[in-house]
Amino acid sequence: MAVAVAAMPVCRFAGLLAGSEEELAAARGELEQWYGKIDDVSEVIPFTFTRYYEDEMGAGLLRQWVRFAGLFGSEQLVKCKLETNRLEVQLAKEFREKNGGVGVSRPINIDPGYVHRYKVVLATTKDHSHRVYMDEGIYAEVTLHWSQNVWTPWPWTYADHRTKEAGEFFTRARTAYLEQLQTIVRGR
Repeated sequence: MAVAVAAMPVCRFAGLLAGSEEELAAARGELEQWYGKIDDVSEVIPFTFTRYYEDEMGAGLLRQWVRFAGLFGSEQLVKCKLETNRLEVQLAKEFREKNGGVGVSRPINIDPGYVHRYKVVLATTKDHSHRVYMDEGIYAEVTLHWSQNVWTPWPWTYADHRTKEAGEFFTRARTAYLEQLQTIVRGR
């Protein structure tokens, strides 16, 4: 019989989608207050992969990923997604007030997730055949897996997570994460 063991902590990240550098910066600033120091940021790339968000967020969107210094328990992913949903609402209100009540209804989309040595996991509120229900209306999706020393997409992996920039960001995150795990193991 196999013996259950506690999971190792994982590397927290968030995918940011916004209409401007100012909105990305606002999201990074708030997230840093909530989750601690941001250790790494990806390049900002144009989000030209789908028009899915345009009705809510407008055209000309920008994509960026951020990685946080501290590790966290994977079981906290549900709480993190609920918190980032509230943060989106808070930032939307702040930007509407700043802009005199005008602007898009959703200036920022924040998708939290984690990097594990074998996978990149995203939290979502949308169910699908390849997603696992966690709790409180939140699902988890393994969007990339580590194979032959490279992040490999699944058929359902979003196009922006297949980019060179995403691969570079998640590879740096995995390297930093493995170094953090080594520190934890040595400290025992």
